[in-house]
Amino acid sequence: MYVIGTAGHVDHGKSTLVQALTGIDPDRLAEEKAREMTIDLGFAWLQLGDGDAQVEVGVVDVPGHRDFIENMLAGVGGIDVALFVVAADEGVMPQTREHLAILDLLEVRGGVVALTKTDLVADDPDWLELVMLDVSEALQGTVLAEAPIIPVSAKTGVGVAELKQVLWQKLSDSPPRPDNGRPKLPIDRIFTLSGFGTVVTGTLVDGRFQIGDTVEIQPTGLKGRIRGLQTHKTKLEVARPGSRVAINLTGIDKDDLARGHIVAAPNVIGNTILFDAAYHHLPDATQPLKHNTAVKLFVGAAELQARVRVLGSERIDPGQEGWLQLATVTPVAVTRGDRFILRRPSPGETIGGGRVLDPHPGRRHRRFRPDTVARLKTLSQGTPAELLLQTVRRLEPTSEQNLSQTVGLDKETAVSALAELVENGQVVRLEKQIISQAGWQTLVSQLIQLVTDFHKNYPLRLGISREELRSRLKLKANVFNPLMAQAANDHLLTEAGALVHAPGHEVRFSAEQQAKIDQLLRQFSRVGVNSPSVKECKTAVGEDVYFALVDLGKLHPLSADVVYDQATYQQLIQRLLDELAAKGSLNAAGVRDLLNTSRKYAIALLEHLDQRRLTRRVGDDRVPY
Repeated sequence: MYVIGTAGHVDHGKSTLVQALTGIDPDRLAEEKAREMTIDLGFAWLQLGDGDAQVEVGVVDVPGHRDFIENMLAGVGGIDVALFVVAADEGVMPQTREHLAILDLLEVRGGVVALTKTDLVADDPDWLELVMLDVSEALQGTVLAEAPIIPVSAKTGVGVAELKQVLWQKLSDSPPRPDNGRPKLPIDRIFTLSGFGTVVTGTLVDGRFQIGDTVEIQPTGLKGRIRGLQTHKTKLEVARPGSRVAINLTGIDKDDLARGHIVAAPNVIGNTILFDAAYHHLPDATQPLKHNTAVKLFVGAAELQARVRVLGSERIDPGQEGWLQLATVTPVAVTRGDRFILRRPSPGETIGGGRVLDPHPGRRHRRFRPDTVARLKTLSQGTPAELLLQTVRRLEPTSEQNLSQTVGLDKETAVSALAELVENGQVVRLEKQIISQAGWQTLVSQLIQLVTDFHKNYPLRLGISREELRSRLKLKANVFNPLMAQAANDHLLTEAGALVHAPGHEVRFSAEQQAKIDQLLRQFSRVGVNSPSVKECKTAVGEDVYFALVDLGKLHPLSADVVYDQATYQQLIQRLLDELAAKGSLNAAGVRDLLNTSRKYAIALLEHLDQRRLTRRVGDDRVPY
């Protein structure tokens, strides 16, 4: 799943362009329609990609007006690609630069620039070229420096198809959202539905949710359960990272929730009123950032009042970087690595942003202690656990011995870091292997996709063999076996003997196929031991139906040529076992005479008894195993 987020100056056509791309009007509030501007977040979706490879992509439409830029900040944190909008008739404007700075501070993973309203300057190509040059210059040195600029008109449709193509290229080139098994969803909308109760929406990051999961709301600590999941009005059993998700919660009242609260798996995220951070002050900020400055803090979808504690220096000048300890007025839920934005409350101004280094420092630091600054510098480069996790991802699956030799940490530190990762669920221990939670979930997804594709290609087969699955995944047994066990335990797949299939999958024959099957089974019943050959069976019902009957246990092939129906097979095996018990041994000539058949059938039956370890061969005879 992917999410696109709009950004750009007010009235530059963001919502109109979203509607042209998706067919959905993202302005949902009456006031927004009356004022013809986006006040709050809007949501839409579209299909991108080619043919069977099409995927559903969410779109978050954010306000551009300065008065509502704080609503914009609630929507851009979880996006994969920014759709940066600049109107061709106006060019770069104040909020163009402010939105661009915010995307930069949040380290959005790239984007596409849509030069809108080109129909208004269609008769002046020189102006359009000047605007494109101006936009290109404004993008230099930012996360959008290499972004393609696509002239479009939502009114005439010119450029919309090309924009979709370029957006899809950007999305397909971007790495998938990691699945570290630590799901969290910053809430950006809350409402109730009759008969369902409380519903929240947001972009799911860092893990997956499924129906029935127990969840925790932070920073309040309330507990609830997931009653239902949807993405773009489609019901889900499992929601995956990077997708826009609506969660129907039980046990939690709407009035107990607020935008910015986080839905998470228990113990994934805590709350704090104090955290350490690395910070960048914007070059265009009108003032230095001084100690004890009151600010508005934006992290995830949350907006809070906070005070800044500048560490290691008197102040942080425009364009400079430094270290902060942020003290919030009310509790906030953050994790290490979260990006945040700071704004000056009055007059409203985006002044900078940064990254959470330690969400729970435990105490207020003395501002100028060298060891405090040294610790923050070390944290900014990565903790031992983070370094170990990066190494696991590079080598996985790998042995603990190989990991320790590669990571470059002393043994005691490596053991402690690995224990921390295991406890937090970020790595999975197998029999003798270690794999990251992200790698593990990737394998689970690949496993399920292989089974899904098999059902699609062979609808008359009960399932794919375990060994074929293992071969296609190129996994050793000590990784594959635990993988299969978890998939079965989570009811993602079902094992039927040596076959694996999706839960609920059934083989269904057409009326014509069933008629041929019935005719073949009557023939088996009529001829008994001298059954039709494998080739004759395939000719009678078709190869796909033949293999389906084998999977379902209705036919039992003993060799490349001999096959029996279920009833005949059981009768013959029991008769031979009774003979074995009575005489103590069997041989080909005796079985041939006993069953009044040919040597071909007698040998096939005896070899089958050997394969089932009911008999073993001693010379020309078979004796009990």
